[in-house]
Amino acid sequence: MRQIILLALFTSLISACSSNNIEVDVRKSESHFKVGMEFAQLKLLKNAIDEFDLAIKFNPKNPNIYRKKGLVLFAMSRLDEAKTNFEKAISLNPQDTQAYINLGMVNYTSGNHKEARLDWEKSITLKTDDNDGKALNNIGNIFKNEKNLDKAIEYYKKAITFEPRNTIFLNNLGNSYRLAGDFKQAEVTLLKSLDLNSNDLLVQFNLGMLYKTQGNISKAIEFFQNSLQINPQYTEAYYQLATTHLKAKNKESAKLSIEKGLKVDPDNEKFKKLYEQVVSS
Repeated sequence: MRQIILLALFTSLISACSSNNIEVDVRKSESHFKVGMEFAQLKLLKNAIDEFDLAIKFNPKNPNIYRKKGLVLFAMSRLDEAKTNFEKAISLNPQDTQAYINLGMVNYTSGNHKEARLDWEKSITLKTDDNDGKALNNIGNIFKNEKNLDKAIEYYKKAITFEPRNTIFLNNLGNSYRLAGDFKQAEVTLLKSLDLNSNDLLVQFNLGMLYKTQGNISKAIEFFQNSLQINPQYTEAYYQLATTHLKAKNKESAKLSIEKGLKVDPDNEKFKKLYEQVVSS
């Protein structure tokens, strides 16, 4: 019913805008913007774009419309158009922290990691607010992907100073400590994240990885199983659970884990190869 009402409103608004002589009208722009936001929430993304375009026609100087339109375009994987809209938002409001974060997101997704880092660093210099933590965490992700773990840890720690209870930031920091070989700090950080949210899939998985790396087989199995209870479709957890069972020379349990993983993803070559190794050994 909500979608029908919105579509009827959408049709009437389109009819009202049929004239080519469109003048700035803030109230009409806000009306189209609100309908666009409703469409976006309902995942009616094309309709949302049409409404945002009308909102822009009635008020082309509102940076917020371009930013929201950019987010919808990003969700539609129309990255070049999303980038154009975020850049337009910034040109209208050079202090728009969120627009810089969103622009960095587009550049990162497009593989332009250097530009993404510059965008996020710029967002941090503008003002101090909750967005700083997100930008710092994003920069940490870039350094982590570049295998620069010292810098990744530095930026994750900075992010946590803004949001000490953010389990995403804590999980990223803990996992980076693990990859850097600092198992004590990894455990402390990941357990802190676990205390904040025991249903966090990734922290359960990363604790499994930590204990597997340390050779603590029983704890590794426990946490991999925990992650699968949260999401039975998480194939990587089945794989790590299987290889952990193999470390313990438990072929039957390893085989069972692989079979469960293959039920989720029958075409997974990594599982197929491991299964052949298990049954032939």
